[in-house]
Amino acid sequence: MTQATESSTSYHIAEAILSSDRTTTGIDIARLINSMVIYEHIEKPYLTMSLSFADEENIVQDFDIQGGERLKIKIIDTEEVESGNEINKQFVVDKIVKAEKIEERREQIVLHCTQYHMFESVVQNVNKSFVGSPTEIIKKIIDNNLSIKAIIDGEDSIRDMKVIIPNMHPIEAVIWLKKRCTTNDGFPFFVFSPLGVDNIVIRDLDRMLTQTVQNLANPYIYAPSAKLGKSNIKYYTIDDYTYESSENLVRIIEAGSVGSSNVFYDTLNGISETIHHNVNDLFQNLIVNNKLGGANSRFSFSNEFKVKDKTLGEYDSKVISTISSSGSYNNLDTVFKSYNDETVKGNQNKKIKQQALKQFLTKSPLFITVKSREFITGDANYTLGKAIRVAFLDTQSNLDNNSPAFDLKKSGDYIIMAATHYFSGEDSKTELLLGKMASLGVETNI
Repeated sequence: MTQATESSTSYHIAEAILSSDRTTTGIDIARLINSMVIYEHIEKPYLTMSLSFADEENIVQDFDIQGGERLKIKIIDTEEVESGNEINKQFVVDKIVKAEKIEERREQIVLHCTQYHMFESVVQNVNKSFVGSPTEIIKKIIDNNLSIKAIIDGEDSIRDMKVIIPNMHPIEAVIWLKKRCTTNDGFPFFVFSPLGVDNIVIRDLDRMLTQTVQNLANPYIYAPSAKLGKSNIKYYTIDDYTYESSENLVRIIEAGSVGSSNVFYDTLNGISETIHHNVNDLFQNLIVNNKLGGANSRFSFSNEFKVKDKTLGEYDSKVISTISSSGSYNNLDTVFKSYNDETVKGNQNKKIKQQALKQFLTKSPLFITVKSREFITGDANYTLGKAIRVAFLDTQSNLDNNSPAFDLKKSGDYIIMAATHYFSGEDSKTELLLGKMASLGVETNI
C-alpha cells in the first residue's frame, strides 16, 4: 500500500469494454459512465457492480443487451499511473436495472453486473466425488471449473474428507464446503474475491486476528474538529461513520453461541456425544493466545452477566441436535471422513466454536466512509480480511490536561468484512464494514 498525501481522490476508468459472443467487436463505454459502485464481501467469492451510463448512441438497442454480455473494467488511481498498479476485472451484465429518458434523445441506463466467474459457475453442474481437505477440494473446484484461481492461506483441521458434491454449481459447492472448513482451534475459513487481486482467497480467521495491522503508521480517525497537530502520527480522516444495530447479545444467546447443549449423533455406532458450550471458555482461550486482534484487549462479552446467580455461559439456552457421523466411507483398508464426520471424541467442538466466533465477529459492526485511495491499488489485497486501526475521540476530554483521548468502545483494530467503492465524477470513496472480537482496553491520549 502506497502511503499517499491525503487529498481529493482522483481515479481514471481507463476502459469499460462491453462485448458479447454474439458480436465480433466490443464497445468502450468508459467515457459515458456517470457513476459506478463495486461491492466486495468476505462471505462472497465474487464481486458485484452497479454501473450507470448515458446512452446517446443506441447502445442498448444496437448491441441488444440481453444479459450475459461481458464488461471488462480497468481502473487506475492517478498516483499509480507510473507504477502500473491498475485493477482489471471481468464482469457479466446480469440485468438492466432501469432505463429512463433524461432528455428526448438521451437515456440513463443502469446495469447490474456480477464478476464473470459467477456466470461461468451458474451454467455448470458439479456432481462428483472429491477426496482431501475441505479447502483443497474448494480450490480444485474453482481451479478446474472457473477462469480464476484460488489461493489457500491457512490449514484445515480435516485432511481426509471424502465428499460427493450433491448436484450444485461450482460456487454453490464452494459455499457449502466452506461450512466444514475450520482450523485445529475451531477458527472458521472465509472464501472471498478481493478487488485488488485476481484470485479467490481462502483464509482463516486465526490468521486475520494475528496479522499485522496494515495502517499502524496512518490510523483512520473520526475527529472533525479536534486539534491533532502535536501528534507524531499521521492520521487519515473518516468522513462519516455508522454505528447501529450492534451489541445484540440476545440474538447470539438465541443462536446458542453463548451457552448451549450440543448433541451429535453417530448413526453408524448408535451413540451420541453431548458437548456443553460456554463462550467464556472460548474468549479465555483467545486471551491466553493473544488472538483478540491487533492491540485489542477488552473482548466483546462479559462473564459477569448473571441470571439467578448463574452466568449466561453456564445455561443451555439452546439444545442443538446434529447427525454428525455416518461412516459412509469406512472399509477394511481406508477410513475417510464424510461431510459431518469427526473421528476423534471432542472434535465436534470445533463446529460450535466456528459458529460462535462468526457471531461475535459481527456483534459490533462499524461502517466507516473514507477516501478510496488506499483501496483501489491493483498490486495486493488491501480490503477483505485485512486488519486496520480505527480511532474515535472520547466524548469527554481528559480532565488532567484537557487533551482528547480515545473512545475505548469504538476504537481498536478491526477486520474488514466488506467494502463498497463509489466512483462518481472526479471523486471516489469507500465504505468499509468492519468487525472485531474486542476493543481497546487501555486509555490512550492522542
